[in-house]
Amino acid sequence: MIGENSKMTARGLVLALLANVMLLLPTAQALEVDPVAEAKRLEAGFARLCGVWEWTVHSHTRGHREAKTKIVLPSPQMAGVDGPSPSEIRVYGDAVYLRWDFQGGYQEDSMLLSDDRRLEGTFRTSDGSKGAVDGKRLSKCQPVGPGGASGSEGKP
Repeated sequence: MIGENSKMTARGLVLALLANVMLLLPTAQALEVDPVAEAKRLEAGFARLCGVWEWTVHSHTRGHREAKTKIVLPSPQMAGVDGPSPSEIRVYGDAVYLRWDFQGGYQEDSMLLSDDRRLEGTFRTSDGSKGAVDGKRLSKCQPVGPGGASGSEGKP
């Protein structure tokens, strides 16, 4: 009987502890995004990226092939020059996500922006390829008058 009391006491302590933990843990809440602040953050990120970039893609899964090209960020319309650009861009501080959609698949790049002149990171494709990506800014967008002070619209 004495052993049963100690088991009941231990169970009671465990249950009490679990109840306290459940009360103390914060409940999960949905993140509310301010659309105005989000638009400003995105515009500032686009301004930092705006221009023509030399792009080097090194595949680790396809015989270490390397390809170089020039791309336009964030888009040909915003940069004022023609060239390939990603279908989706997300900028969070110095972290940059690019998605390239093409016939038959996609490529996703996870990059880090350094000194607003270099982008370095990795990529993966829908067919399983992966490797390194390196971008070097060749020219930066210039403001195009009174409305272009942010640098997000202009010509390189």
